[in-house]
Amino acid sequence: MRIQREFLWGGVGGGKKINWVKWETICQHKKNGGLGVKDIRVMNVCLLAKWRWRLLDGEITLWKEVLEEKYGPCVGSLLEGSNYSWPRHSSLWWKDVLKVGDFGVLGWFNAKVLRSVGNGMNTSFWNDKWIGERCFRLKCPRLFLVSNQREAKVGEVGLVSAMGREWMFTWRRHLFVWEEELLVSLMEDLEGFT
Repeated sequence: MRIQREFLWGGVGGGKKINWVKWETICQHKKNGGLGVKDIRVMNVCLLAKWRWRLLDGEITLWKEVLEEKYGPCVGSLLEGSNYSWPRHSSLWWKDVLKVGDFGVLGWFNAKVLRSVGNGMNTSFWNDKWIGERCFRLKCPRLFLVSNQREAKVGEVGLVSAMGREWMFTWRRHLFVWEEELLVSLMEDLEGFT
């Protein structure tokens, strides 16, 4: 963007000229009185949103595997706006992909994208947002901590039978009474899911 501005408003020998027209006006289409110059910030956000969309796509590719090796298996959970603590050594590109939903209106990307569960084998039961506004790991953190199925998919936890879908949870220990109440609340959230 700086190079574009210097081209338009730069003087001879590196001097500067007066900016007679706003940058927003220059970026408008010619039919609207602008010069039709593309706004680099908007183009960057579009490209980052494309990368983020491709991360959410179920396709298994080498570059996704590299990201999972570098940043962990939570890479595919970008849709949830998760509060994972990414390493400080994360690349600038990765940090920008994470922040793409914050451009303009907060969370615009996540508000427009929905997950289709299908058979449940591509959707993490605890880490993906597939029912409601938050993932179950954030909704029921205590149950997540005592679960033996932290990495399980929806299709592995919810088995299809003649009666519909039965939820088969396994726990590291017996649940306390107050944890059983949390499980009842979780089961109410799951009720009616097909």
